Amino acid sequence: MKGLLALLRLWWDICRFKRDPEDVPYSPTLLIVVAMFQWALAYAAWTDSKNWQYGLLAATLYVGTLLLLPYVILLAAHKTARYVQMQAALLGTSLLLNLVAALLIISSRFLAQAIPFLEYLVVVVITVMVIWAVAVQGRIYQSALEKSRLVAICIAIFVLLASSKIFDWMMHLLQWVKADFL
Repeated sequence: MKGLLALLRLWWDICRFKRDPEDVPYSPTLLIVVAMFQWALAYAAWTDSKNWQYGLLAATLYVGTLLLLPYVILLAAHKTARYVQMQAALLGTSLLLNLVAALLIISSRFLAQAIPFLEYLVVVVITVMVIWAVAVQGRIYQSALEKSRLVAICIAIFVLLASSKIFDWMMHLLQWVKADFL
């Protein structure tokens, strides 16, 4: 339990720009565990009781994209040895921020009746969190790639947009395959 709290504190410190991704332990096992937690959160977000297969597929494609794009970027920069620590930092900080966002969204649904403007406030907070996440990811890319802050933030934005578009294309392709062949 102590190790988990230390790891969460490390990721939180990375989110606050007080620590660097190099401080994340080099552990392929940690990377796998964090990827599985990210997958579980994505599965919970995209599934419902009627269509659990969609959630399974969506979560797998989402996490697969999150794992693949940073590797391709490191491969292009000839720095693949940094993948495990960088990816554990990316997924860990993303997991923390996604959990906070999920809690905000869930709680706002329950409190929306009592506080009418709460939904708008949550949208603003989520927008700020997305900007914060891009800044955090930019800092991680900056450290891993040894690039300027501007270039690293552009890479983080590119990865965010590209992963979203790749995920969207894959889901449309799978819907087409399902409609035509299954």
